[in-house]
Amino acid sequence: MRGVHAGVTCRVAEAESAEVRRFLAREWPLADRRLFGEDLDWTSRPVVVEALAGRELVGVALGEAVAGMARLHDVLVAEPRQGHGLGSRLVELFCARAARCFLRCPDTDRHRGFYERLGFVLVARLPRYYHGRDFLEYLREPLPGQGASGVR
Repeated sequence: MRGVHAGVTCRVAEAESAEVRRFLAREWPLADRRLFGEDLDWTSRPVVVEALAGRELVGVALGEAVAGMARLHDVLVAEPRQGHGLGSRLVELFCARAARCFLRCPDTDRHRGFYERLGFVLVARLPRYYHGRDFLEYLREPLPGQGASGVR
C-alpha cells in the first residue's frame, strides 16, 4: 500500500462501538457542511401508529422520520380486520409525520394496488432483494391540498 492507505487496516466488526459513534458524531457534521453548506439535523425519530379495538392491538405502522422523510418499515393489520380501510388509515397517519414518505414492499399486485391507491409512485424495482423475491420502492410527495407536514 502507498499514500494515505499505508498502515491502515480494514476489518468487519461485530457491532457498532462507542468509538464508532464518536467518530460519526465528529465526522458527519464536517461532511454535511461540505455537501450542504450548513448544519443539518439527521436525527432519526421512531414513528409508531397503533390501531386499537378497545384494548386489543389490531394494526400497526412502524418506521422512522429523518430530515423531512418518513420511511415506513412495517404496516400490518390483523387478518380479520383487513380489507376495511384500516391499513390505509395507518399509512396516512404515518406519512403525516413528514413532508415525504418512502417505503419498500414485495412486488405483488396486492401491494402495488394498495400503495398506488394511496398516491405512492414507484421509484425503483429491486430484483431478488429479500429471500430471492423482487421488491419495489415507492415514494409519496405531499398530496395536492396538503401542507408541508402532509396533514390534510
